[in-house]
Amino acid sequence: MVAAAVVMMVLAFGGGIKYGDFRQEDHNQAQSIVLEESQPDAVNHEEEQDIQVYVIGAVASPGVYTLPIAARVREAVGMAQALPEADLESINLAQKMEDGDAIVVPRQGEVPAAAPGAAVAPGIISDPGQSSKVNINTCSVQELDQRLPGVGPTLAQRIVDHRTFRGRFTRIEELKEVSGIGDKRFAELQDLITVR
Repeated sequence: MVAAAVVMMVLAFGGGIKYGDFRQEDHNQAQSIVLEESQPDAVNHEEEQDIQVYVIGAVASPGVYTLPIAARVREAVGMAQALPEADLESINLAQKMEDGDAIVVPRQGEVPAAAPGAAVAPGIISDPGQSSKVNINTCSVQELDQRLPGVGPTLAQRIVDHRTFRGRFTRIEELKEVSGIGDKRFAELQDLITVR
C-alpha cells in the first residue's frame, strides 16, 4: 500500500511538471504568434513612408515609381532613365516630391510643362492631363497609350510603326493615315497632339 501511494505521488508530481512545461510551451507559442502578427504593422508603417510618382516625357521607361518620402526629382528621373535628348536643365532636379506627382521631362527645345500653382516648379505637375501636347513623332508606345484618350496599346503601336516605316509625321492630319484613326477619333485627339 505504501509503495502504491509513493508511485501515485511520483506520477502526480511528474504529471504536474509535464503540465507546467506544456503550459509554458503554449505561452511561448502565443507570444510568438502575437509577435508575428505585429510585424505586418511595422511593414505597413514603412510603406506609409513611400510615395508614388509618375514620370513621363523624354525617358526610356515612363511609368509610376515608388520612392522614399524624402526623394528628389533627380532620383525619379534617374529610375526612369532620361534619354540623351532630355532637357534636364529646364526642370528642378533638387525639388522634393509629393505622393501622386507627375514629372514631365521635356526634350531639348520643348517648353517644359506648366505646373499649376507657383509653389511647384516646371517639370512637376499635379495632374498629368495638364502636361504639354503629345509629340506623335517622339512619344513611345506606352506614352501614347497613357496620354491620349481612346488610344490603347494596339493603336499606339500602329502609330509608332507608321512613323518608323513611312517617316516622321509632318502634319498632325497625317495621323488619319494610321489604321483605326478616322475623322471622329482624330477630332478627339487633334488638340492634344503636335509634331516637331
